[in-house]
Amino acid sequence: MDLKIQEAQIAPAMTQNNSISGHWLIVSDLDGTLLDHYDYSHGPVDDLLRRLELRQTPVILNSSKTLPEMLELRRQLHNRHPFIVENGSAVFIPADYFPEMPDCARERDEFWVIETGVPRGQLLEFLQADAAEHDAPYLSFARASCEEIVDATGLTPEQALAAQRRDYSEPLLWRGSEEEKQAFVSRVSAAGLSTLQGGRFLHLLGTTDKGGATLKLMECYRNYRDTDYRLIAAGDSPNDLDMLRVADIAVIIRAPHRQPPQLQARAGQRVIVSDAVGPEGWRETIGQLFP
Repeated sequence: MDLKIQEAQIAPAMTQNNSISGHWLIVSDLDGTLLDHYDYSHGPVDDLLRRLELRQTPVILNSSKTLPEMLELRRQLHNRHPFIVENGSAVFIPADYFPEMPDCARERDEFWVIETGVPRGQLLEFLQADAAEHDAPYLSFARASCEEIVDATGLTPEQALAAQRRDYSEPLLWRGSEEEKQAFVSRVSAAGLSTLQGGRFLHLLGTTDKGGATLKLMECYRNYRDTDYRLIAAGDSPNDLDMLRVADIAVIIRAPHRQPPQLQARAGQRVIVSDAVGPEGWRETIGQLFP
């Protein structure tokens, strides 16, 4: 890929061996990026995550996953930082992580939550009305059994139940034609909602995305940490492009079954594409930036 870099903007943060200096946030997708696409393992990145924590470089998890799924993954990854759920629909910040709660946040259990999406109930109402007038050639998580979700995702039954507990989005496993899908997408847009094609599912959600939620969180860091943070974003699929576009350094992780998503570098942005796939690619690229 042709990397279009403005030296005056990028060079001050780079050293001779292509590592970086200064204060950085790393915002990362999970499935196929930080986690293996097939077995969801994270072993290849565990040591690097420990080193990043020691150097006080926050790793922000940004995924289509639900709150229960993210809480379990944060526990496994020993991650204590804010995170973003359901494709940018809400930002969860541990209470007292910043000196004060952001004005746009509300309290929920032990978190401050910035909600940018719409409630799931509103999405299900749309699906019910749409299905009454048109065919519904998809499997909706709300109507799926635990066994059907396991079969569609490869998750364990416990993980499937956590994936079903959604607040702001509805994954649809499309079973119809491409023409039917495009007609559905048009109806969603006309209703003031949006769709996002993930690795396996077409996600129905509000007019939000991973990039917009990332920028809201970046604003909190800059306001409350009094530090000029810069952003690295890592992802492997088209539904990560909004997040990759807002980053100073966009890291595209190769997938075993498709070509990397195409990102046109904007002025001042560096784009890196891994050689390895999945978490091996995450370790390869992020490890070069933080040796």
